[in-house]
Amino acid sequence: MTTRTQRRVDRTVDVGTVVLLLAVFTTCLAPVGDGVRSVVLAASGVVGLLGLVVGAVVHRPRPRWAWWAMALSGFVFLAGLGVRAWTAGRDDVPARLGDVFSLTGFTLLLLALGALLRAHRGLRREVVCDVLVLTCAGALASLRLLVLPALERAGADPAAIVLAGVYPMVDVVILGIVADLLISAPRRPSNRLLFGAVLALLVGDTWFGVAEAAGAVLPPAAAQGFYAVGYLCLGAAAVHPSQSRRRAPAPDAGPSPRGDGDAWSPPRLVTLTVSMAAVVVLVTWPTTTHPRLHGLASASTLAVTFGLLVFRAVSAVDGQARARAVLERRTRHDSLTDLANREEVDRLVDGLRARPVPAGSDRWVLFCDLDGFKRVNDRWGHGAGDELLRTTAGRLRAVAGTAVVGRLSGDEFVLATVGTATEVEDLARAVLDAVGRPAQLPGAEVVVTASVGLARVLTGAEDALRDADAAMYRAKAQGRNRWALFDESMRSDAGDVLDLEVALRHAVDADAFEVVYQPVVDVADGRPRGVEALVRWNRPGVGPVSPVVFVPVLEDAGLIVAVGRSVLDRALAQLAEWRRAGAVDQAFTVSVNVSPRQLFDPALPDDLARLLHAHRVPGRCVVLELTESSMLEGDEATLDVLHRLRGLGVGLAVDDFGTGYSALSYLRDFPVTRVKIDRSFVNGIGRSARDEEVVRAVVAVSHALGLGITAEGVETAAQRDVLHGMGVTHGQGWLWSAALPPGELEPLLRLGVPSPGADGADAGDPSPDLRVGSA
Repeated sequence: MTTRTQRRVDRTVDVGTVVLLLAVFTTCLAPVGDGVRSVVLAASGVVGLLGLVVGAVVHRPRPRWAWWAMALSGFVFLAGLGVRAWTAGRDDVPARLGDVFSLTGFTLLLLALGALLRAHRGLRREVVCDVLVLTCAGALASLRLLVLPALERAGADPAAIVLAGVYPMVDVVILGIVADLLISAPRRPSNRLLFGAVLALLVGDTWFGVAEAAGAVLPPAAAQGFYAVGYLCLGAAAVHPSQSRRRAPAPDAGPSPRGDGDAWSPPRLVTLTVSMAAVVVLVTWPTTTHPRLHGLASASTLAVTFGLLVFRAVSAVDGQARARAVLERRTRHDSLTDLANREEVDRLVDGLRARPVPAGSDRWVLFCDLDGFKRVNDRWGHGAGDELLRTTAGRLRAVAGTAVVGRLSGDEFVLATVGTATEVEDLARAVLDAVGRPAQLPGAEVVVTASVGLARVLTGAEDALRDADAAMYRAKAQGRNRWALFDESMRSDAGDVLDLEVALRHAVDADAFEVVYQPVVDVADGRPRGVEALVRWNRPGVGPVSPVVFVPVLEDAGLIVAVGRSVLDRALAQLAEWRRAGAVDQAFTVSVNVSPRQLFDPALPDDLARLLHAHRVPGRCVVLELTESSMLEGDEATLDVLHRLRGLGVGLAVDDFGTGYSALSYLRDFPVTRVKIDRSFVNGIGRSARDEEVVRAVVAVSHALGLGITAEGVETAAQRDVLHGMGVTHGQGWLWSAALPPGELEPLLRLGVPSPGADGADAGDPSPDLRVGSA
């Protein structure tokens, strides 16, 4: 329903309600018999009670029990009217039995309205004080206008005298509660109707109190008219359409500056002024009726009222102070992680310069940036990303010790501390270990790492953070999940990264990347059984750029998916060409690295199926190489992608096996077909017994699970022989061939890559490792 339609409906309901109330009130004042008036009053009570019940059922306002309590109070009030009529003129029943029902009804109504007030704005101290000041004024007015005059009349019933003052006083308390609801939400018609109901009941009780003190048993006509209006207003408040817009309170977020400022809002000041004026008038109004009792009551009321006003003022000042403290904290802290924000970090780092440091120590800044955070946002949404940031903030606090922890923006965190170089390096390692632990997010377990830059605070916060940021970029360029100490050569690194990203974007648009291929050979005879497609880039005006440098930038810039798709397309096209030319047999395979973002895309199997069909390459001739971290971060959708890929006949290999977090567990849980032993373990063969045992264990587990095995980075004949003896069937590395362009590799594929001679001569000194695929 639109706002305009809602207003039109509210206006129609308001007009109809006013017409009905005027008709009922006029009927009660008209010269009709007491029976007709009683029927009108009873009918109004029944209608009001039904309205309360229907409103609680249909609109389901919060808290619901309060509206049911209000409905019960309406029933009790209605029953009280019947009991009063039944006991009138009878001596065989207690005369005040009707008052038992009335007082019970008032108690239920007080509880219900108090719950509504608490649910809407909370029982703040100024609210309680306002209601109590109004109660003091009402109590003094009841005493002065009703109780004291009744005491002067001979033969007056003491119970009637007391109740004549109690009913209006209770009405004033209820009126104060509803007035606070009205002040808090003046535009809600249901609150205005509630206020009208309580005001009508107050007038009716006051009128009836005066008459009862004079000896009346039943309410006079005017009092009955106000009662009827009050009951109808209660029912109308419950069924009014605005009730459906009443909601439960938001979780407590601490002191609200607006809420504390509301303590001195104009409506509240008017309420306090009127209450105080009433007290002053009633105290100073001379009376000859029980002057001592009047003086005692007046002095007590003045003292209590003054104390309430003082308490209210002190509470308001305290509330303002707390609100200012909340605002100040919000301006200095990050709202998501509750860590110091950029401005506070700058202030605290600058403050370090004023602190004396022990001999051998320095002031330090650690700049921490999460690796792969954008992938989490893209894969699971910003809610998961926010949860990961909160988890990371908690872990940094846990390892920080006395260091200050802050969040600059996004996934960038800062730690500022004082210590020796060794202590700060230990702290950096602790940060890497803490951040790198798997994080449990809603619906997924993810692993991200961090790159950390260390820099001394020599001048100010701005320079220190800039230096630490440059060191962080160096750590990323060196492979991530590591720390780097700032030196002067890093000052231009940040600008270089931006320039590199611009150049890479141009390269993606121009499809300027080259794909080279490294043979995957049979360890027993050295014959090629497949190739791995690897991406290379010659930057214009610079020359070849190492994949170690440009691949992380492609990932951070979100370009890796486009590059990976292009490499996959070109690799299949090249394999198809070799197959047609007879350079390879029909079992020859091509391996292509798949980035985590590609793996998380449900469209990957369909895209690959189209490429296989377009190039007429069977799925069994393609192997997709996956990283351990991408499989660990995957969810049910990722597992479905893997099974669909296997349904195409495509092989799935775990790249750099043994360097991740879950190691062997997912070999059983995921449909992988091959394991690639990381080159770091292969390099240790002949030099490290521990590395050899790791390789031996991987081979044993792979054989037990029926998985193929490929050893990466094989550089010597000795390594080849040990691997062959362990049962490794396939290998790749400089021992057989470097990664070559298709034109240079094809003759070798036709002839077969020769194995090193029987003398065990090695393949020579390999150049620096540039093996990085599309992911």
